[in-house]
Amino acid sequence: MADLKGLVKSMAGVQSELSGGQGHSYDAAIIIQNNGVESYMSVERAVLWSLGSYKNMCWEVIDQETHQHNGRKIDVLTIEKRKMDDQGIVSTGTQQVFFDITEFHAEGSLSV
Repeated sequence: MADLKGLVKSMAGVQSELSGGQGHSYDAAIIIQNNGVESYMSVERAVLWSLGSYKNMCWEVIDQETHQHNGRKIDVLTIEKRKMDDQGIVSTGTQQVFFDITEFHAEGSLSV
């Protein structure tokens, strides 16, 4: 996860602590730790923007839902992604990205 944290810091200037998985499922959610400065929503967007820029693709959030999974609060973002190849052909698709935002909803924390 150090690579993602470094990418988000260098590309988006966001210094939140990130840990966990690659965000492909509930059990591999990207854990956003509450630093008391940035909202989890701004960190989620910074992660998506950084990954999109790194992979040279555009994306748009088309759905966002928060679920409980194994006692954790998981924010599931469905994104539509678009990428142009070297021949100018645009490919599109959807993908879900899972973020663990439990720390933002813990008792005594500053939530958004």
